[in-house]
Amino acid sequence: MGVEDNKFQIANLNTNTSFFAWYTKENDEIISKLNRSTLYDVDISGSKTQGISAEVGTTSAGPTAGFIRLGIADTIPHGLTAQGNLLVTGSISFIHTATAATAGITGKFVCTDYAGGITLSSATGGITTEPFHKNESIGIVKSVYGNSVEIVNSGLYAGFTGLTAGQAYYLDPETMGGFTYNAPSVAGQTKKRLFVSTSPTEGIIELGDSTTV
Repeated sequence: MGVEDNKFQIANLNTNTSFFAWYTKENDEIISKLNRSTLYDVDISGSKTQGISAEVGTTSAGPTAGFIRLGIADTIPHGLTAQGNLLVTGSISFIHTATAATAGITGKFVCTDYAGGITLSSATGGITTEPFHKNESIGIVKSVYGNSVEIVNSGLYAGFTGLTAGQAYYLDPETMGGFTYNAPSVAGQTKKRLFVSTSPTEGIIELGDSTTV
C-alpha cells in the first residue's frame, strides 16, 4: 500500500538524495498525502451529531497534539435506538418537573398528587385513593433540584441501609414513603412490591401492582 494508506509513513530524505528523487517524493507522497487530509478542526459546540463529545489535542492540555478524543456526551439531546442487546449496570431514572416538590422526599418512594406535585406514597388503609392514588408509587427519589425530581423506577439502586439480601420489600403502611419486608396484610392496606434486595445497601427496583388487601 502507498500513500492512500492512512498509516503510510513518508521516509526522510538524506544528503545523497537526487533532485529528481526529491521532486518525485514531493509530488507523489508529500503533496498527495496532504491533499487527502480533510480534517483541520472539530466544531464541537456546533456539531450536528449531538450526543458525541470531542476534544482536540493541543500542546498545552488535553489529548496529545494532533489527536482527537471522541466519546459519548453526558447528555444526549434526542431519542436513542439500541439495535441488539442493552446492558445497564446501574439504575434507570427519569426527571419529573413537579408543580411543587415536597420537602424531605430524597431516598423515599413517591407518587404524583392531584395537582402535579410529588409526594410520599403510602400503603396505609383508608387514605390511599382519594383525592389521588397515594398507593401508586412511581419509584424512589434519587435527587431533587428545585422542582426537578430525579426518580429511579427500574434497575439497580444503591442507597439503602440495613437490608437483607434476597428479600422482597413492599410499600410500608406505617411510614410514609418507606418500605418493609413484611407484606401488608391488614384489610384496607395496599400490598405493593417495590424491590428485591441484593445486598444490605442495594436493591433491584421492580414496582409491582397495587393490590388492596
